[in-house]
Amino acid sequence: MAIKQDQIVAIKYSASINSEVIDNNIEDDAPLFFMYGRGQMMPGLETRIADMNIGDSSDLEIPADEAYGEHNPEAIQTVPKEHLAHLELHEGLVLQGQGENGEPVMVVVKEINDDTVVMDHNHPMAGQDVSFSVTIQDIRDPSEEELTMGIAAENQHHHHEEGGCCGGGHDDSADHSSNNEGGCGSGQGGGCGCH
Repeated sequence: MAIKQDQIVAIKYSASINSEVIDNNIEDDAPLFFMYGRGQMMPGLETRIADMNIGDSSDLEIPADEAYGEHNPEAIQTVPKEHLAHLELHEGLVLQGQGENGEPVMVVVKEINDDTVVMDHNHPMAGQDVSFSVTIQDIRDPSEEELTMGIAAENQHHHHEEGGCCGGGHDDSADHSSNNEGGCGSGQGGGCGCH
């Protein structure tokens, strides 16, 4: 039986790139909860779990274009250093902001010059295939409140803790207002990829 739009899905997972684990919640007490079909998880993962049922496990391969997106050279931007004067800059710094539609995006400081800073709006894991081991812990219909908010009840107290690594997250625009050096594993529900 296929998972339906807006159902609340709970998963245990391990995600890896080139055999290196980038995030997992296997040892966590609680699974990761998300609302299916709302863009809270990477599209390739949602597509591949659509026909799974509670208790099912699967090993999945998600190509880059269905994970964090292909690396886009046009998503690299040079900005005046004075615009980032409030930050302690260093190469590799990951900034978290919001895209045009309010979605969380990450921007990486690639190069610091005398007067400018080169920013990469590609997701830090763009261009890479992702392997998942996934177990479906639960599937349930949403409450009216969950439908209105667009967030699983289990995640509502985490609503402002954006980030994670399983989400869409490869938008090319960002507001560099917040400073978050963690790229992976800080998503809603304590895991990989809700936003």
